[in-house]
Amino acid sequence: MVKHAEIMNLRELEIGRIIEHLSEQTDGFEKPKMVLIGGYALRAFTSLSRYTRDCDFALQKSEGWTIDQIQKMLAKEMSVEAFEKRDTYGFLRCIELFKPNVKISIDFMEGEVRGRSDEQIFCVTDKFLQKAKKVNITIADKAIEVYVPNYTDYLILKLMSARPSDIRDIATLVWKNGVPADLKGRAKKTLTNPEIIENNTITIANDISDKRFLDSWKGTFVTTEFTEKTKEEVLKKLKKLF
Repeated sequence: MVKHAEIMNLRELEIGRIIEHLSEQTDGFEKPKMVLIGGYALRAFTSLSRYTRDCDFALQKSEGWTIDQIQKMLAKEMSVEAFEKRDTYGFLRCIELFKPNVKISIDFMEGEVRGRSDEQIFCVTDKFLQKAKKVNITIADKAIEVYVPNYTDYLILKLMSARPSDIRDIATLVWKNGVPADLKGRAKKTLTNPEIIENNTITIANDISDKRFLDSWKGTFVTTEFTEKTKEEVLKKLKKLF
């Protein structure tokens, strides 16, 4: 039986291969300009990383639908699991099944990054693209150059989503990088419902305060660096947002 760690390594290798293929097809993520978000982008802001089975990109809405072009770029590599186009928002999920029970997915969000509710909408603007920076991130021990959001925008995306995996990422980000002074102001310019930041941060702080959080964080990042003292420092910084 294939072990969990081996499956995650296989996913890493394949996601790395697909990202390199996309880079080649888009002139280094310039045409169209695509910004890596989600769990893989975390590696641009901290030396700690976690395994994830999916990969996420955000891109701006233009006159035509860019996700149509991306679908063609990946037609020989992956199949389409979800495809949606609205006035201001497009979504494409491509998946690949390989080896027994091993799956990866790559999501593309055009115009807006949306969460699980109608309140969770981050607008992909010119400013977002301009502030994005190109960095090397390591996937399966290989450095790959991608665009990632600037730190403020990335933290806003995480705070907006606030899933359990995001909360562990938020704790790591705030521990290593703090809370940007311009976060609330920037949220008003990027989110359709900026009040969600304060509301979610209260929930996030409650989750981090839970006595089980420390074990959950350590299980995700496989290190004991994060301590009770660290947790209290993170909570103190987060409380500035509510």
